[in-house]
Amino acid sequence: MWDFLKVHKYIITLIWVGMVLAISFMEAPLKFQSELVDTRVGVSIGRIVFTFLNRVEVIFLGIFTILTLASGSFKRSYLLHVLIGIIVIQTFILLPFLDERALNIVQEQPVEDSILHINYVLLEIIKVVVLLWISMYEIKKQASHS
Repeated sequence: MWDFLKVHKYIITLIWVGMVLAISFMEAPLKFQSELVDTRVGVSIGRIVFTFLNRVEVIFLGIFTILTLASGSFKRSYLLHVLIGIIVIQTFILLPFLDERALNIVQEQPVEDSILHINYVLLEIIKVVVLLWISMYEIKKQASHS
């Protein structure tokens, strides 16, 4: 199993990109299309979903990084370094602030305008591109060794 994953680690990145696309770009905006979901409920659900997504992403990043280290290509994996940077920024900078803002919305407290959400979305777009790029690179690398 370990050797299979080292060779086919793109499976992790493809599952990961599918999760980000489904949650960040489908579930998040679509839940507000329902007339039964008001802003407070939608934001409350979003807090739960994005906290869980982030935890899964940290696990996927850890697994992918370990597999990359095991295959001896970490130093050459510049896109992985970009991915690590994105996850660190989202986990330790953006999500805590967005979570606090969401709590204020749920508790009907006033919130100031902020570009943090836009920054998060931009990082999600970059993350999707990076994950797809890594996936294609790994698939091509595997195909050339076969």
